[in-house]
Amino acid sequence: MLQVAFIVSIINALAGQGSYGVEIIGGQIAKRSSGLYMASIQVGNEHLCGGTLISGQWVLTSANCAKVVLGAHSLKNNRGEQIFGVKVVKVHRQYNNKTERNNLALLKLNKTAKQNKYVNVFKLPKSTKTIKYGTKCKTLGWGQTTIYDNDPSDILQEISLTVIKQETCNSKRFYNHNPVITDDMICAGDKEGRAKTCRGDAGGPLICMKKQLTGIAVYERGCEVMKKPGIYTRLTNDYLKWIKGTIKGQSGNFTFEQN
Repeated sequence: MLQVAFIVSIINALAGQGSYGVEIIGGQIAKRSSGLYMASIQVGNEHLCGGTLISGQWVLTSANCAKVVLGAHSLKNNRGEQIFGVKVVKVHRQYNNKTERNNLALLKLNKTAKQNKYVNVFKLPKSTKTIKYGTKCKTLGWGQTTIYDNDPSDILQEISLTVIKQETCNSKRFYNHNPVITDDMICAGDKEGRAKTCRGDAGGPLICMKKQLTGIAVYERGCEVMKKPGIYTRLTNDYLKWIKGTIKGQSGNFTFEQN
């Protein structure tokens, strides 16, 4: 329930990057206290993607979402909102929008968000471990809630997911190596393929194991297509080093670069 709107009118440089986005199908309304770190990334007041506030001035999202505006628990009733510009956009230098490898981006706000009963930071893990299949996780977002309606959900939604074996996700039954699910990705959904994410939630967090930020929603092949669970960038130790190094080394005016 992040009551923060990050107005971004200067990031059209990324408009050429493709996005499959992510929506929550089969989820439920999130508790108002369960998403204090959530950001709704928008363009022209239209919700496109999700993000996670990881420090007072930095939002972690996916590389195909870094061109936008960030939001609230209810997109229509943003009481107590804090409005920001964006100074810096950092996309992982090895991001590949064909394979979805290294799909991460960071947005630096033009001032520090005030943490209060509406806004909080989701701390990064100190280190990461391989996530075992069968692990229960959840994700949150404002994406559309049915395949028949293109509008985003007004109220933040959340859904429980289960981590699926890498081999299973790469099988003909699921993605058939298109794209290839690698060790720095997580495949998560349910066995029927109904509990899933799609348009509107790319960039949102995957939360596993004692409420740990574990991944970032990046891809799904068609919300209406069953047996296509969500794909998440796994926050490996290398990615954590990139995030922390980028935050530590960044200052100055607006920049957009892949580093």
